[in-house]
Amino acid sequence: MKHIFWLITMMVLGTRALCAQAAEVDKMKADLIGQSMGGREKCWNFKSIEQSKELAIKEKTENPQKRVYKIALQLQAAKATGKYAAKARVEYVKTPTGWKIKHVGLLSLTKAE
Repeated sequence: MKHIFWLITMMVLGTRALCAQAAEVDKMKADLIGQSMGGREKCWNFKSIEQSKELAIKEKTENPQKRVYKIALQLQAAKATGKYAAKARVEYVKTPTGWKIKHVGLLSLTKAE
């Protein structure tokens, strides 16, 4: 009986963690709208949530004033332009109204086949 209680508890905690991460991913997708990453050679401008087909948080570091995420993305601006795989570093800073993106750094951007 003790093992069943432990298993159910772990399942509930795991479900909560997945829901929290999904909410964090959805928030980041919305926060990226209006941001750009990259430079002259390779660049991406986030114009809508629909461009971010997939977003996965690979690494997160945090202190009271700053959060830094390393993320992997699958991007597509329009069906005719094709899909792109990207890796980025997203830095948030704490403001009086909440967490805001300070910088989005492009780590890699390649056309996916």
